[in-house]
Amino acid sequence: MSVIFSRSPATLRKGLCAVVACALCASAAPLSAQWKPERTVEVVVFAAPGGGNDKSARTMHRIWLETKLLEAVITNKVGGGGSLAYTYVSQKTGDGHHIAIAQAGLNTNHITGRSPIHYSDLTALAFVGNEPVGLAVRTDSPYKNLKEFVDQLKKNPQSLAVSVGSTRGAINHFTMALLAKTAGLDPNKLKILVFGGGAESVVNLLGGHIDAMAQAINNAIPHHQAGKMRILALSTAKRSPGLPDVPTFREQGFDVVMEGWTVFMGPKGLTPAQVAYWEEVFARTVQHPEWKKYLEFNSWEWGFKNSRETLEYLKKDYEQSKALLTELKMAKQ
Repeated sequence: MSVIFSRSPATLRKGLCAVVACALCASAAPLSAQWKPERTVEVVVFAAPGGGNDKSARTMHRIWLETKLLEAVITNKVGGGGSLAYTYVSQKTGDGHHIAIAQAGLNTNHITGRSPIHYSDLTALAFVGNEPVGLAVRTDSPYKNLKEFVDQLKKNPQSLAVSVGSTRGAINHFTMALLAKTAGLDPNKLKILVFGGGAESVVNLLGGHIDAMAQAINNAIPHHQAGKMRILALSTAKRSPGLPDVPTFREQGFDVVMEGWTVFMGPKGLTPAQVAYWEEVFARTVQHPEWKKYLEFNSWEWGFKNSRETLEYLKKDYEQSKALLTELKMAKQ
């Protein structure tokens, strides 16, 4: 149900000023939650140092140190597409001193049977942003735009080798599957390749061993800016301010919008006070200039959802991912 409020411009300006003033006061005031950590917090990252979500976690860590919001350490637990990290945190029942950064693999790995961890085995704390997927080719590629690329797929879906990073059945693969579906093609007929990760995809694309890569956009940005790659499309609903020259899939006639979400999860059994503490920490962190600068540099979409909203988002994403993975014949029966 939608409720529409009609207000005068003057009233709206006053209201906006009040909201901004309250936000500034909140950022300066001490945390109001009744619970707070009694020792150093462990932030568990499922990628190796230098990986995308490792950089995200460490950016937040720097903000926390700078603002003295909390004391934390980063622990990298690599393996199982994140299942090692998620399992570790899930075993800390009721302990708010352990949190994990999580991405789409939390859902897709459970659906495909790669991981026993379901999102309900953890406590959703906050949604902190979206990293879009970019479809990129070399600058010497004969495909100058998305239409030309899709036209070739229509002629022969197997004629173009596309890397989706390290895992089939995840967000990068989903982007290509949706592109195929909107073009009237069977996504199962695409030539999809996987490597050890985004870095290997970049090497293989620049080396001429594959035709394109569908990857988290941070993998392509430096090469796009250096003139070595051409990003044909972004999976956002509208153009990214950080890449104003790159069109979206949608504006080129293909309704493909894919969110590379990042959330933070805690163990199951956290108290309302513990959840409230982490909600407030992340609500403040995403407003910090350094976090916004990080998002802009990597062409992320800013966003924040509290614990309840994040849980609802995960539920919806799980169902959508299950439908896609079933169509791709990858869902565990």
